[in-house]
Amino acid sequence: MDKYVYLTLSLTLFCVWLTFFFARKDLMNILLKVSAIGGLAGLISEMWYFNDYWRPPTLLGNSKISIEDFLFGFSFTGIAALVYKVIVRKRPIQAKSRKKLFLLFFIIGFLSLLLFSNLLKINSIFVSSIAFLAFSMLMVLLRKDLIIQAVMSGLLSLAIIIPVYIFLFDVLSPHYWSNYWLLSNTIFGMKILGNIPLTELLWYFSWGCFAGIAFDFYHGR
Repeated sequence: MDKYVYLTLSLTLFCVWLTFFFARKDLMNILLKVSAIGGLAGLISEMWYFNDYWRPPTLLGNSKISIEDFLFGFSFTGIAALVYKVIVRKRPIQAKSRKKLFLLFFIIGFLSLLLFSNLLKINSIFVSSIAFLAFSMLMVLLRKDLIIQAVMSGLLSLAIIIPVYIFLFDVLSPHYWSNYWLLSNTIFGMKILGNIPLTELLWYFSWGCFAGIAFDFYHGR
């Protein structure tokens, strides 16, 4: 059963993604663009996460980059990017485009993983989560109108993922994280709401804050 847990998570998020897709057809192009980027990021990021954070079973085998990684990144990034816009309809304003600075974030994020995770052996989940929060803070310092959107995107992302995690890891597979989570039985292996790792919620919130304002910051909307 554990082999299909990650797939179930990804498919559940994809169902939420489809809800957003049909609920806000005016945002369809944005959703597809950011989701595609998120899908690619989901594949690339596992090069670090499989190394020091978790080693889940997938359709292609344990700790193998698989379709689940793309589907998860595709679905959750789209959800995080649009969850605030789906719920709160606000007329967009025109602001300064920050394309070059935003692209610099990706370079810094990649270098941070190489330095802090690969060389200094700081766990990649903390390196990536701190990077997402730092980039979000920088964006809202430059675009104060995005502060509420960033925080609410993070919180709403948690509101979506927590019920899914409760079902998957408190009901369907209670021992999942004990078996495949490399931080289990360490000082960072804290869980809440039963069997939900606190590091997971940190990652979802940080990525939600970042993805929730990234498009508007990049394009100056």
